[in-house]
Amino acid sequence: MWKERLSRWLLPGAAEDDPGFREQILRLGRLGLQVVGGVEIAVAAFMLLARLFISPELPTFQLRVLQTALSVLTGVISLGLARVPWLYRWCRALAVASGLVIAVDMVVFAMLLSRWEAHADDLIPGQITLIMFVGVVAIPFRPLQTLLFGFLTGGVYISLAAYMQMVHGAGSGVNPIFVVFIFMLNLLATGLTVVLYEQRRASYEAHLATLRAAEDLRQAEARNLLSQNAASVGRLAAALSHELNSPVGALVSGVDTLLLLAARQATAPPREQQRLVVLQADLRRSVRESVERLKELVARMQRFTNLDKAEVQAVNINDIVSDVAALLEPGARDKARLDLDLHPVPQLVCRPQQLSAVFSSLVRNAIDAVNRDGRVAISTRARDSVVEVRIEDNGRGLSSQELITIFDPGFKVARGRVSTGNWGMFSSRQIVREHGGEIEIQSTPGAGTRVCVTLPVQGLPGPSPS
Repeated sequence: MWKERLSRWLLPGAAEDDPGFREQILRLGRLGLQVVGGVEIAVAAFMLLARLFISPELPTFQLRVLQTALSVLTGVISLGLARVPWLYRWCRALAVASGLVIAVDMVVFAMLLSRWEAHADDLIPGQITLIMFVGVVAIPFRPLQTLLFGFLTGGVYISLAAYMQMVHGAGSGVNPIFVVFIFMLNLLATGLTVVLYEQRRASYEAHLATLRAAEDLRQAEARNLLSQNAASVGRLAAALSHELNSPVGALVSGVDTLLLLAARQATAPPREQQRLVVLQADLRRSVRESVERLKELVARMQRFTNLDKAEVQAVNINDIVSDVAALLEPGARDKARLDLDLHPVPQLVCRPQQLSAVFSSLVRNAIDAVNRDGRVAISTRARDSVVEVRIEDNGRGLSSQELITIFDPGFKVARGRVSTGNWGMFSSRQIVREHGGEIEIQSTPGAGTRVCVTLPVQGLPGPSPS
């Protein structure tokens, strides 16, 4: 068990089989290499300036200038390589190489400086610590890569310290305490890498979960609106039966009468021909009016019911409001009077089917809130760079607590049955916000409610998301 866990900690590379996570690691690697290059330049320049003010002795200062130049050059190269697109996948390896070059630079010059400064090489553990932790924090290493980086850095110290002492007589050789320190530092850095890598993977998985939840919520909103729209269509069917029966009855009667008149005209005496022609013209006009009325009703029903179609179109909001009012007015006659006050407004780029569902839900709520002889006023106007739609009623109003939770979706249990609560308002606000607008509600118990929907004139930036 512990072997499997250790293997999973040190070799979590399977997580990068996910293209999205791999892309994130490559992006972090490129950014990390830039950070490493910037730190190399900044630290080298800072240390040189500090030395300039503390002890600018000529021999050591010249060596430090050379050391700084090599460190800055390494940093500049790192920054340059981080900008080469085809090297993105190698940024972690390039960061290791850059760190090792800086380690060589620090160890060699620490040994050389020890000829003039007795304890110059005592700074080596601190320098290696800086190299290790900058690399671990900035670069998305895998744990095994950090372990290898630590061993290579320790190897650089041991080999260079021994070489400089034996060949050039510089430094005090390999310090066993430093070796133990580097080993412990390597283990600590590897453990930190395990934690950081797991956090990056967990963050990516949480991001995916958030995206999935957002998509599920969007689909749930669409299904909820479709369900509400279907229920509305069912209620509207009964209310519209009279509206449809009138033109249909007139059409059938007109056609039957035209047929009778045509048959009668064939045998009528000349003195009745003119009267029959006039009657036929009147009937044809009545038939055309009935057909146009039916076409208008059908068109409004199509615009209202095609919620599953979310094409982006340029429309006049007054047309949408008029259609909604016309479809809801037959069913509201026994409870409320619908008053329209539509002012000229600019066209909006929007998804008209979705906005039709929003206004239908808001107007239906207003109708449900009033008693008999109630009034629902719908008005539109242009204000600054937005179009404003107001829906006001003189119904029962809402309490302050109801106003606070009006947009919070939830579930209610009534008579042993579970039903949804506020999902219509929640979905409506989501759609309005997707269009760049907002819904505001003001209400007083017993005095009515006013809903104000504002939509930006510029409308949506692009096509409907898939």
